[in-house]
Amino acid sequence: MLKSSVFLLALVLAGTFQQPGRKTSSDSPAPRAFVFTDIKSTPPTEEEQGRLDSVRDVRAELGKKAGVVIVSTAEEATVLVEVIARERREAGGGFGGASVTPLGDTMVRLHLKYGEHETDIKGVASGYWNKAAKDGVEKAFKWIVRIAEMPGPPK
Repeated sequence: MLKSSVFLLALVLAGTFQQPGRKTSSDSPAPRAFVFTDIKSTPPTEEEQGRLDSVRDVRAELGKKAGVVIVSTAEEATVLVEVIARERREAGGGFGGASVTPLGDTMVRLHLKYGEHETDIKGVASGYWNKAAKDGVEKAFKWIVRIAEMPGPPK
């Protein structure tokens, strides 16, 4: 009796995960985001390489957000996220000795487009680029959710 119950439960569970017509991530109604930056030279300049590094950081952070699917082409996307610039503002002063954390703020500037809606977002953090990207993604995610929840399709 126990074996047949376990077998029946396994069949039911297998059927729910392999149902024909089940939605895949590409069929998901969740906003699909494409993260990119504009590169004009080959090989990329130091500034362009920095933006490419921030694209990687933004993709990684945005990929952790439930409700957003990262796609590999702009054609698949409903949301375009462009890394337009990154800046470092040096902080003066400090207390003697070697600093473990770089002094100053890092900024990653993003431009988002969702249908007809567009905005610019700035992620700021002390010291490291990936922390600035994380701050920018937090703000971008809130904006994406707000636009996605508007009545009707994004325009």
